[in-house]
Amino acid sequence: MILNKKIYSFILISTLVVISSFTLSCDTIFTAIEDAEKEAGDAESFEYYEEVSVEEFTGEEIGVQEPSEETADEEESPVKFTGAILKKLDEIEKNYSLEFRQYLESLEKNYLESLLNDDSEIKKEYDLFQWINSFSKNDILFTADENTFPDEWYKSPINAKAESLPEGEMERSKNIVIAALHKYPIEILNYNLKNVYVLKSMNFFGADYGGTNSIDAVYLTNNGVATSYTNAYIEESFHHEFSSILLRNYGYLFNEKQWRDINPEGFEYFDESTGGSGAIKEGKASKDFSSELHESGFLYEYAQSTMENDFNSFAENIFMGNEVLFTVSEQYEKIEMKLNLIVSFYNTIHPQFTIEYFKGL
Repeated sequence: MILNKKIYSFILISTLVVISSFTLSCDTIFTAIEDAEKEAGDAESFEYYEEVSVEEFTGEEIGVQEPSEETADEEESPVKFTGAILKKLDEIEKNYSLEFRQYLESLEKNYLESLLNDDSEIKKEYDLFQWINSFSKNDILFTADENTFPDEWYKSPINAKAESLPEGEMERSKNIVIAALHKYPIEILNYNLKNVYVLKSMNFFGADYGGTNSIDAVYLTNNGVATSYTNAYIEESFHHEFSSILLRNYGYLFNEKQWRDINPEGFEYFDESTGGSGAIKEGKASKDFSSELHESGFLYEYAQSTMENDFNSFAENIFMGNEVLFTVSEQYEKIEMKLNLIVSFYNTIHPQFTIEYFKGL
């Protein structure tokens, strides 16, 4: 997919830039991270924040396959540019930067050619490149301390606890977050997201969480691939949590009544009062796709806990381009109706988000 090549290209260029300047900028980067941590999250009621049960939320369970190491690390032969393309790249290097030119040269050739034909699209690509580059250096954080969560979260009954991410998982975690960020326009990211925390563990209300969110921050857990924290799992967690932020910020664009009307007559989400934490504690947070539940308009058990978790269940899957979801939507009318509603919601937020876009991820 073109988007995947863009993601891997950005990660490759970012890594080369970081390595080349590591000796001079190491202290600056760590200082920036420490400063960013101290500014994390404003206090807000925890009732909005979603959580994910690790045991019930792995890429394998919902039909998302991890790319093989060979695919992820495969390096394509460099494309040699001539004529008009080379001239345009020279112009871009002069007007923007060498790093941006190198990033563009690593993109899929057909996509690059279409991009170079529109100066406004080049500017958008550059803005996103710059934003993610800055965000990845300063705002993806791995340390758990007294400033990680909003103040209220440390008090009863939430009693927030967390462990910092081991150094060996930081680079993988950062690359996963970068891959997720590339699926959103810069306007959406800049307005709605301040920080992403990736931690070894998080515990709220006495239960372990795989993810949660605050006003403008996403919190993810990564305890290593050996314990099911695959790339797919962590990225899905990001989309799950970020969708909650977008639903709060753009809720006036979402037809919640129509969504609820799709559910069976008389149905009520069973854990609205605790926001889903009760479902986790009671072992009712399965994320296994179920044909029986599809008939009623739900992807899996946990989606029945709250309306927001129901919404999240679709969001995390469309942003992973999960073919299983699209296949299921063709077989079950209620799933198709909810899919159409959530795509319409995202398309209203930004025209980039279409069903064709999500199927191409």
